[in-house]
Amino acid sequence: MKANLSEATVVVAKKKLSSDPSTTDFSVKIKGKIIKGFVVRRGSGFYAYQNLCRHLPVTLDLNDNSFFNHDKTMLQCQMHGALYEMESGLCVGGPCEGARLRSLPLQETDSQLIITFPEDVVAEEVLDG
Repeated sequence: MKANLSEATVVVAKKKLSSDPSTTDFSVKIKGKIIKGFVVRRGSGFYAYQNLCRHLPVTLDLNDNSFFNHDKTMLQCQMHGALYEMESGLCVGGPCEGARLRSLPLQETDSQLIITFPEDVVAEEVLDG
C-alpha cells in the first residue's frame, strides 16, 4: 500500500478498494514531515484527499481508516462531525461548511492508483484526537 515511487508519490493497489464505497489511508514523508492522505472509491470513481479536516487540523478518521458517516453516503470527520461529499471534498455540514478537503492528483492504471502530493502541500501540525 505504501510503495513510494518518489518522496511525494504513493501507489495504492485498486484491490484494497474492492467494496463500494471504501477507503484506504496512506502517508508520505515530504521535507521531513509525514503527510497523511486517503483514497475513497464510490462506484467506479476514485478520489484522493489529504487527510486533514478543514475545521481543525485533525485527521478525519482519527487514524483508524474510518472515514464514513453511519450510512456511508458521506465522508465524516470523526472528531467534529463535519460532512464532506466523496466526489468533491466539499463540506456540506458542520463547522467548516463550504470549505473543501485538499484534493490530490490521482492517476489510474488497470491495477493501481498513483497519488501525487503537489510541491506546495503544507504539512500542518495535526492535533491529537
